[in-house]
Amino acid sequence: MDYKDYTVKDFLHDELFRKWIERPDHDTDTFWETWMRENPDHRATVEQARDILLLIGTEEHIPTAEDQAEVWSRIAYTIHETPEKRAGFGMWRYAAVFLGVLAMATAAWFFLHREKPVMIAYSTSYGETKRIVLPDSSVVRLNANSVLKGSISKNGQREIWLEGEGFFSVAHETNNAPFLVHTSDVDVQVLATEFNVNTRRVMTRVVLNNGAVKLKLNGDGQQDINMKPGEMVSYSTKTNQLSRRKVNPADYNAWLENMLIFNETPIAEVAVALQENLGVNLYIEDQDLQKELFTGSIPMSDVDIFFKTLSRSLHVVIVKKDNKSYSIRRKKT
Repeated sequence: MDYKDYTVKDFLHDELFRKWIERPDHDTDTFWETWMRENPDHRATVEQARDILLLIGTEEHIPTAEDQAEVWSRIAYTIHETPEKRAGFGMWRYAAVFLGVLAMATAAWFFLHREKPVMIAYSTSYGETKRIVLPDSSVVRLNANSVLKGSISKNGQREIWLEGEGFFSVAHETNNAPFLVHTSDVDVQVLATEFNVNTRRVMTRVVLNNGAVKLKLNGDGQQDINMKPGEMVSYSTKTNQLSRRKVNPADYNAWLENMLIFNETPIAEVAVALQENLGVNLYIEDQDLQKELFTGSIPMSDVDIFFKTLSRSLHVVIVKKDNKSYSIRRKKT
């Protein structure tokens, strides 16, 4: 099925489309992202149908255009057929009644069909990343071994709770509704920007690509921090350690391209990154070897390339114990 002739109403009744919105998985994400990329002229229709489905849920009723036209045609007919002799005070009396009924109907409509926040929950396993389009059109790229939960409504409440790592591209709302990302260490408040949040290693690390964010640090006596593009702030409530410095955001966002990039990083830290993202356990037998520095990149899809590079550059022997475990030691001279 090519979906090219589908209207918004058709998408709302399509089983595959509804599964993508209500119960997304890797297969449906891949299918619809590929379809929209190959059919850019139909993207607006798909996004409109998605927004409607996220807004009304599975059980709400959408008044059709025919329903609305019928209501207003009846009103127009009633006004047209009202005898001329009812003009004057009588006309105003009926006009007042009509306006009162219309006001109550309008209030009832907005009460019954007011926007309800959409609850979201996503998770990824080792080696898996996921692209998530939120109901407000913000996009989150969720890194491996991470959990994302939240409550999102367009032009209203936008709150996210993150465990692990995620890259956020936040859509700006016309009413300047804030977008909040909560971790155990900080609350990140933004309007429209792109940034990376990592909650691993007993701390939260925020790297700002562009725009501006405000960090509210958890803990007594901590002042809010207004970040600038190209800055990284790391903070831990458990250790009360805080650091702020200029970085190259691309190094910390490389996982978006399925890569891990390191710049003079101790091998012990590289091993931690492998475990966090891929579930790979690297046992380093020599403590001095743990302090050796590594500069380079690791393709997350083929970690063996990294091991071959490491073996040549540091003159070490790497032994594979099983699919997820390796040991590393220096070569005997």
